Amino acid sequence: MKYIRRNFLCGLQGREPSCLSDLNAALRVWVWQVANQRVHGTTHEQVTARWGAEQQSLQPLNGRQPYPYADDELRKVARDAYVSWQGSRYSVPWQYVGQQVWVRERGIDIEVYDSQQRIALHARAQQRHLVVTRSEHHQSIPLGAERRGAKILVQIRETAPAVEVRSLEAYESAVVGGRR
Repeated sequence: MKYIRRNFLCGLQGREPSCLSDLNAALRVWVWQVANQRVHGTTHEQVTARWGAEQQSLQPLNGRQPYPYADDELRKVARDAYVSWQGSRYSVPWQYVGQQVWVRERGIDIEVYDSQQRIALHARAQQRHLVVTRSEHHQSIPLGAERRGAKILVQIRETAPAVEVRSLEAYESAVVGGRR
């Protein structure tokens, strides 16, 4: 893009195309008359000459599957154990609350991954603003105090590390008595 911007677009100054089809026509002319005639910085060969040589060794694409492309997005699991994806919400196992997960659409399915492990699979919602839930994702949730009419949120409590309890007298005698 930098090469096109610096060499083609900057060269248009003062004679801007009137529409997209004019821009595309000017770009095609520039590609064949200028860009493909230059000596490429990496191969140190003229682009058209290299293209001619490589065309001989290219294989036909007949019957090959297209390159698999997955449009993953990083999402944070909400406190109610759901992730948002394209206007709908999908449940994930409650243990992932607060963590970052990858959400991907694959065909008619929505997949949720923690690193390389798939943690949830849902059929894509038929319309926006739906909540898609698998009951096993929310089994055994440690619930906080329930409030009437409020959302139930996952409460994950971490236990505090064990700390040794000593009297200050023992510390004081060690410091003062030992003259530290």
